Amino acid sequence: MDVLARPAGPREAARFARPRPLAAVCVAVLLAGCAATPLPALPPSDIPEAWRNGEPGVDWPPLEWWRAFGSDELTALVGQVRERNFELENSARALAAAELALADAGLDRWPAVTLATTAGRSYSGAGKRGDYADGGGESIGLNLRAPTNDILGQRPRHQAALASYDSALAQAAQTRQRVLATTATTYFQILLLRDRMQAARANIENADAIERIVSARVDAGVALASDAMRQRITTRRQRNLLRTLEVEVLKARAALALMVGESVWEFDVAATTLSDVRVPHVAMGLPSDLLVRRPDLVQAETALRDARANVDLARLAFLPRIDLVTGAGASSASFGSLAAQGATALTATADLALTLFDLGQRRRNLEASRLRLESLLADYRQVVIGAFNEVELGLADLGLLRSLADVLADDVRLAEESLRIAEARYREGAGQFETLLAAQTTLYGAREALLNNKLGVLQAVVGLYRALGGGWRLQAPPTAVE
Repeated sequence: MDVLARPAGPREAARFARPRPLAAVCVAVLLAGCAATPLPALPPSDIPEAWRNGEPGVDWPPLEWWRAFGSDELTALVGQVRERNFELENSARALAAAELALADAGLDRWPAVTLATTAGRSYSGAGKRGDYADGGGESIGLNLRAPTNDILGQRPRHQAALASYDSALAQAAQTRQRVLATTATTYFQILLLRDRMQAARANIENADAIERIVSARVDAGVALASDAMRQRITTRRQRNLLRTLEVEVLKARAALALMVGESVWEFDVAATTLSDVRVPHVAMGLPSDLLVRRPDLVQAETALRDARANVDLARLAFLPRIDLVTGAGASSASFGSLAAQGATALTATADLALTLFDLGQRRRNLEASRLRLESLLADYRQVVIGAFNEVELGLADLGLLRSLADVLADDVRLAEESLRIAEARYREGAGQFETLLAAQTTLYGAREALLNNKLGVLQAVVGLYRALGGGWRLQAPPTAVE
């Protein structure tokens, strides 16, 4: 009877059965080591109740939000910045590099195939003169190898690469939003300065007229010479302000020219007033989507994902490192016979290496990676809460500025009428110069406040667009992790 075919006795059956539970345990341990660490979640209290129950169907800021201001020049200017801005060009290069890194990480999951050829000649024996003469031979070899290193660690490393790429996407979006927002606000600043210049010219014209009236009264002996000097100072202040505004416009133009990669001598803005810029209606969309619509929140979340991958790698250090090498080879005495016979040897080897004693280094690494994950969760929560606060403050600021616009416009009308009355009374000798001087100061301040309010409203809209993510959205939500 064939000994391999006979039934096993109780002792032999137990001996053959012992490895099976051990193998099952090893498989269970390996599977447990491959399981991904859960991604920490935000506490529900971090998201305000009003934001969790947003109104559906309301639009978020459009991706090309600058079109909402109704300025063709601003739209064209933003287009130039997107094409020619140096910082955006570097940002695009950084994103392209991140794409290459992600491609490399994806390919790292596959074995790197290498092909090696060998050729040799052997000799044995020696002649009388020391040359080798007999027993020689020739050999030609061809070997194909495909090693796969650290099989268990491939998945967390790829997850870390995905997180890095999403972070690069968010960083590029954040840079783009900042540059375009700066473009819009600088454009608005130039128009405000030109409006202020126009107001300063009106103030100078008005101050000159009052100065002539005061001088005439001084010449007639019914006013003090000090009144004429004080009025002359008021007029000069407005002229100095006009010259200062001209320099400020030049500075703003230079800053905007740099955004489009031009010198200030070759660049100018055609528009002259903020009154032609429309204040768009801002409608807030589903608040819960803010977590995937703000680049800074996405970046904070990708840092969590990267830290989670590091925790997984630290856990895998307690398991054997598994390397798999497969290959095929052939050898012959000539290339012709080598091509004819094909592969003569197929190999597949698996290496398992387990660290037995490391003075607790692996446990310390695991604990350090877990502590970093907890720290990044705290950072993420801080960014999230700050983002919701920023939107709330932006909405409140915009509402306040809009409500003040009508009040400030009424203030300008009242100040103009007050100055007209004060000027008429002073001309007729029924009013005091102090009253006339105060009326001028009030009017100039009211005009300045109205112009600043218009700029503040436009800047608040741009800021709110940025706080709401600027229309950007990560195409693959960061929470969708394999």
